[in-house]
Amino acid sequence: MARPPQNDRHDTSTTTTISRRSFGYLALGAAASVTLVQPSRALSHSSAFGEQPPPNQPALSPASVAEVEMKFNDVMRKYGSRLSDEQKADVRKVLTDTQSGLEKMREFLLQNGDQPAAVFRVYSGKETK
Repeated sequence: MARPPQNDRHDTSTTTTISRRSFGYLALGAAASVTLVQPSRALSHSSAFGEQPPPNQPALSPASVAEVEMKFNDVMRKYGSRLSDEQKADVRKVLTDTQSGLEKMREFLLQNGDQPAAVFRVYSGKETK
């Protein structure tokens, strides 16, 4: 009786093996390249999607403008094909408007040991004196 031909799925002569360490280096390189590419795209004055910032936008620092552009480009990458031009303008306006609030919150310095301004007390329905 003839043996059926064997399927050599584990034939090492045709496949390339990769160690865990090599995979880690490749993954690190890929993650670093994505991190380096995104901020450079965000720093460009014109958006990759042809949208121009509105003329009445609040005064933001250059870093905040870059952050808004990066967020906008990320939203357009994910959902841009499903949004109309009006919706894209609304997304940019919302991101720009909320960025000034983010700047103010980031300026307020807190330390790890700072106590909250108000203490949470559970209302149990009974008045305590």
